[in-house]
Amino acid sequence: MTFVVPVVIRPLDQAIVISVIWGLLLLAVLSFFVARAQAIPPWKVIGEHLLIALCVVAITHYLGDWVRDRFA
Repeated sequence: MTFVVPVVIRPLDQAIVISVIWGLLLLAVLSFFVARAQAIPPWKVIGEHLLIALCVVAITHYLGDWVRDRFA
C-alpha cells in the first residue's frame, strides 16, 4: 500500500521516482537484517541487492522504451 500513496498525491513522473527510491530503501533495510541474521558484512549484502535491483530497473526501463518504439 505504501507504493500507492505517491501515485495518488504526486504527478506520475514524480511518483515513479519516489516509489523507486522507497523500494530501494526498503530493500536496503531488509538486506541489512538478512546480513545481520547470517553474521556477514551488511555492506556486501546491501550492495549486491541494490546493484541487482538497479540493473533490473534499468533493463526494464530500456526494454519498455524498445517495446514502445517497436510496436507503437
